[in-house]
Amino acid sequence: MYHHIKKTDVHSEMSEVPTPAWQTCLLEQFGGANGELAAAMQYSIQGLNCEDPDRKDMLMDIGTEELSHLRSWAP
Repeated sequence: MYHHIKKTDVHSEMSEVPTPAWQTCLLEQFGGANGELAAAMQYSIQGLNCEDPDRKDMLMDIGTEELSHLRSWAP
């Protein structure tokens, strides 16, 4: 039913400093109610509460991937 590959699709880097408007959008995307941090916490908590080892592994990997999105923009 599930097929999960532990590999990132794309690696990207930002070459110039973003504008304040762009930074505001990023802040909402990362820290907002539907942002990356909320998604990472939801997947991680679901993974911790899951009894099936395969699904638990997949949910924890997704939570880790969501956290890596936060790190990709840090200096």
